[in-house]
Amino acid sequence: MIHLFLLFIISALLNAQDLKSERIRWILEAFNSNPDQLIEPLTIDQIELGDYEGRVMVNKKAKFSYFIHIEDKEDPKSKMVLIPMATSRFAPNYYQTDEWWEKYKDQKPMPKQNPDEVLAWLNEMKLSTNPDVILIIDPVNKRTERTTLKEYLLHLYLENYVENGKVVLYRGAEKPGELESWKKGEMPRGVRYWTPTAIYAWRYARKNKEFLDLLIKNETPLFRFEIPVAVFKDMVLRRWPRLTLGTELTKNAHSIFNSDQYFGDHLYASQPYLGVGHLGVEFEVRSNRSGAMQMVQYFVRPATVDDLVKDRMQVLNKAKLRLLKQKGSSSSAGIDKRLEALKIENQILKAIVDRKVDPQMETLLVQMSSQKAELGYIDNVQFTDWARKTCRDVLNAK
Repeated sequence: MIHLFLLFIISALLNAQDLKSERIRWILEAFNSNPDQLIEPLTIDQIELGDYEGRVMVNKKAKFSYFIHIEDKEDPKSKMVLIPMATSRFAPNYYQTDEWWEKYKDQKPMPKQNPDEVLAWLNEMKLSTNPDVILIIDPVNKRTERTTLKEYLLHLYLENYVENGKVVLYRGAEKPGELESWKKGEMPRGVRYWTPTAIYAWRYARKNKEFLDLLIKNETPLFRFEIPVAVFKDMVLRRWPRLTLGTELTKNAHSIFNSDQYFGDHLYASQPYLGVGHLGVEFEVRSNRSGAMQMVQYFVRPATVDDLVKDRMQVLNKAKLRLLKQKGSSSSAGIDKRLEALKIENQILKAIVDRKVDPQMETLLVQMSSQKAELGYIDNVQFTDWARKTCRDVLNAK
């Protein structure tokens, strides 16, 4: 019996390795079938594939890579989606060449490079803000489809991020005084980026140690924008786009992949990176100056506790479904724990905002002390300590 069990284990491992090798071969063929989009033919060593996701370094000189998403690691017919990463930086009116960056990176402000030089470099490197997304629908029958990144992302935005006929975007404040500018109908200087999920914007806003104090005062350094669908499509699809749809992953997620062959989140003990939930990669919107000026009229307000809880719930639940498909039932425990922490955290924050602090709060704080906060995971701030002090302040003010 033991002998048969060992044979079964060895057979399963060999089959898994064979499937991974086949997937690498399909990816290699998919890229090399369009040589006009490559500066040189893709080789196997440029494809790094873990059990359920991976990375293709398409252009080492320009650090241009693709994210590999596999829906079911054990199903040979499972769809693979290859999504170009960090494309929003490939624009002649925004980017600079690597040589320019190395030469002037310590100079503040960095001088702008001649756009003609940048455009020539982008053309030489065969880089575009609108490269192909490659969908390998049925690897067994080698059915491969291509669509442009703009078309692919626009579909996902309109399918997932529309409320009451408006596309919802968030922006994490990086500079002081942004809120005052938005409220006055002015474009803050240097503003360029938005995201469709508050969680990615939160990664920037959480660096402000006053985040929680500002959140309960409705002055969160994380802002909500609502753009009518027709306007959003026009801003994206016009000949000279005012909004460029792209993708992104943090440097830390890449660092974890380098060692462990999956994209992890350093903020949460290297658990799988959430991304937008159903995909383990982030969506990012970059605007030009005209786009940023137009966005002023679609500023709604700072994000509320309700906004942030709803957003985080959706992302966590979508990530849970994704990981169940990719990794099996054992993968959901970490997400379930985070969802439970978020529910408790929501009760605490809502009680503080509504000034309805009662003796039950201590029970919630004890429960929360054994878990990592979601919205309240702020640099140099311990959430339960902050909550206890804030509750005392609320009670003393009555």
